[in-house]
Amino acid sequence: MTASTVIRPLTVGRLARDLAARAGQPVPALRCYESLAALWIRGCDTGLPGAQLLQEMTSRAALRLAAGENAFVAPEYHRIPNRLLKDESLVRLPASLAVQGVEWQDAIALAQAWLEAREWAGPVLVAGVRTGGAYLAPLVAAQLDAEGVDVRLTSVRPGERPEVGDRRVLLVDDPPLTGRTLRSLAREVPGPAGAEVLVPVFDAADVRSLREDGIAVTVLPREQWQSTRRLEPETLSAYLTVEADWQDVGPAPVVDGLVPGRENSALAPWPGLRRRSAVKAAVRLRTPKGIGHAVAGWVPPGIFGDAARAAATSVRSPVPPATLAVAPALVISEDLTLAAPLAPEPTPHQLEEAVDYVLARARHLPMEPAGRGAPMPAVLGTVTRAITGEDGPGATGRLHRLLSAMAPALPDNRCEAEKWFLDASGRLRKTGHLAHPYRRDNELLTPLLDLAALTVAFGSGLEAVAEALTRRLPGGRSWHAALAVALLCYGTARGEQLPRTYNPQRAAETAVEAYRLQRGMSEAAGLLQHVLNDTASGRESAVPRVLRRWAQPPGALVQPRLPFDGAPAPESGPVPEDKEREMTLKAVARWAKAGQFHPVRERQGQGQVLLLAPVDGPASWDAARAALEELAGRLPRPGLLGWCGVPVVTLDEAG
Repeated sequence: MTASTVIRPLTVGRLARDLAARAGQPVPALRCYESLAALWIRGCDTGLPGAQLLQEMTSRAALRLAAGENAFVAPEYHRIPNRLLKDESLVRLPASLAVQGVEWQDAIALAQAWLEAREWAGPVLVAGVRTGGAYLAPLVAAQLDAEGVDVRLTSVRPGERPEVGDRRVLLVDDPPLTGRTLRSLAREVPGPAGAEVLVPVFDAADVRSLREDGIAVTVLPREQWQSTRRLEPETLSAYLTVEADWQDVGPAPVVDGLVPGRENSALAPWPGLRRRSAVKAAVRLRTPKGIGHAVAGWVPPGIFGDAARAAATSVRSPVPPATLAVAPALVISEDLTLAAPLAPEPTPHQLEEAVDYVLARARHLPMEPAGRGAPMPAVLGTVTRAITGEDGPGATGRLHRLLSAMAPALPDNRCEAEKWFLDASGRLRKTGHLAHPYRRDNELLTPLLDLAALTVAFGSGLEAVAEALTRRLPGGRSWHAALAVALLCYGTARGEQLPRTYNPQRAAETAVEAYRLQRGMSEAAGLLQHVLNDTASGRESAVPRVLRRWAQPPGALVQPRLPFDGAPAPESGPVPEDKEREMTLKAVARWAKAGQFHPVRERQGQGQVLLLAPVDGPASWDAARAALEELAGRLPRPGLLGWCGVPVVTLDEAG
């Protein structure tokens, strides 16, 4: 199929040029507002002299958007600083507006909530905490201004000191996770009139620490967010009737209610869904053929969702859920019945099917090449330092060229887990971050990252994926080095996002993923060490030899230096004999009854190991060291216990 959509990375320059090209013409109000806000934020981050002018333009757009206008006339070309027209840095995506479900109307509601409970009658300074809060703050200020409040607008990051005067500071931000940034700013920024915090929240407990510190907080609970209320049955039906663009020709389906047990996820959380995920609901659809089930999932209604909606209507593949309809803030997709997770040892044909899917998706959604002078992804510098022990622009550039062999863009943000399942018909299905192709943070994912992630999801080595890729893309090219770079970039990002809350099942899944990440990254690091050496001016490079195990482990559940002087698990080490193997299994079983760790069998080549998955959260890991020391004393040989992302007990030869 010929691709109908090219994914264009969302850069500051692209937004600036798009506005400049439409100078004097009407543009959608939300697009204009969000574009101006993004340019203002970039101007603040870089100390651009024109940032004040951009702030004034953003404020006027916020006033008109809050007043209900649907379209603005784009600003004149000369009012956009020339430096921004050439700025190819990626737009910083606020999680609240791009992933979590906050919309511009929520800022208006937040301001109204403050007005209804206000105790301060004097002038205020609305300070948006960059990045996410700065998208919301102009709208908060606009609503306060409309209600007669003497208001000024600014943006702030920790360490900055805006001019406050005698105004009370209203700090506006994304839904807080820990509240540390807001707590720090509430102490540092305000003048004599003090500071308050205005935030949307997933749960009232998210701001408890702020209130305990005596900071006044105004919240907008998630049940009052626009994205949550849109999925109420009556509202959803009316919204889809007016806004939905159904993909199949024929009478549009009618919403016949929500599926019991899978109602609005913001109000009744679904099993397995993160609390901070965008809202969704399983719905019954009445069609001429009868009742069917679908999932209504939130997507950003503004510029952050443009490519999302385009992608949702472009991808045609048997693997992701099919898109049924697209609306400004929702995508309706088929509801998958997942029969079982992928087996611990997937069959080879399933890996082949997964490779086919990734390549098909790359053809459907080709990526626009990065512009000249585009910044080097920061994660590549991290990878280079881990391999070479130093900052080397030459080495980083070589890794970048390898990674760009299939697509030129790379994210510096999220790389979520790849979750493959089998449906009731035995078909391979994907429910992780690429399951829904309209997720906004997928625009910048190179297919190589997705292919490298298969080595973790399927427990296979780089060799198997590289060979599968060579068969599909003939031409004599070896894909080993490119996949190795991609795996190191993927693992570096993913390691920071491994789940930190556990029950036995979640602990087992996380331990397997951490082990496979660590094992695969070690293989990749060793391969790239040779690549860098071989290309170093015809002589052996002076960089130190890479460790067999990744020097800075990805999201290690227990630190690598175990209390009994255990070391990272070697490629080949002590292997228990038959009698010792039984003794080892019994020792681990007795030890694990204490409940701190959950043993999980995992294949290693042709052999097996036991992974020891911590069941408790991170706060207990230090105390778990004593338990590991005890286990070492129970084993036939202490050396059978090693570390590879998680504690590992060797059972037999890797083969």
